[in-house]
Amino acid sequence: MKIKTVCLIAASILLAACGSGSNTSKITPTPTTKAVEMPVSERPMISLTPSADGHYLDLKLAGVPASITSIEYEVLYDATDNGSQIEKGIGDTVKLITSTIDKNLLLGTESCTNGCKYSYDKGIVGGELTINFIDNNGQESTFDTPYVLKTTADINKAGALTLPTDNFSSNPKPS
Repeated sequence: MKIKTVCLIAASILLAACGSGSNTSKITPTPTTKAVEMPVSERPMISLTPSADGHYLDLKLAGVPASITSIEYEVLYDATDNGSQIEKGIGDTVKLITSTIDKNLLLGTESCTNGCKYSYDKGIVGGELTINFIDNNGQESTFDTPYVLKTTADINKAGALTLPTDNFSSNPKPS
């Protein structure tokens, strides 16, 4: 009986001490950007073109609306390293000065401590491109699309460029 009484008194003191304090700190919400859809008439032209050697992707945007103050881009791709598939990516935020952007993106790594040395990724066949357009009001519009990298020889051999994820096909030769 004494043990139960001691436990009951200890629990009462503990609970009284925990519950009597007041919490005066306020939680302030983190501001978030509002996602909006960019009207079709304002959408810029976007191209992602591989270099002839396959070591770079040239990301070009033209006709970006004047209301856009910065762009965040991310290019994801799978590369082969020692027989294993590894997801890699390239990304950056660009403050807009003009309505065009032209970025040459290295598919690999660069080390320039004693002269520049490059290690190029291999086995890249495609990936995903995401671009966030941020306007002067903090509103954000997102463009997201898969891409496929094929050589001209591969396209000519197949007779068409096919993007199975978008159900898209284009015949490069006139019929």
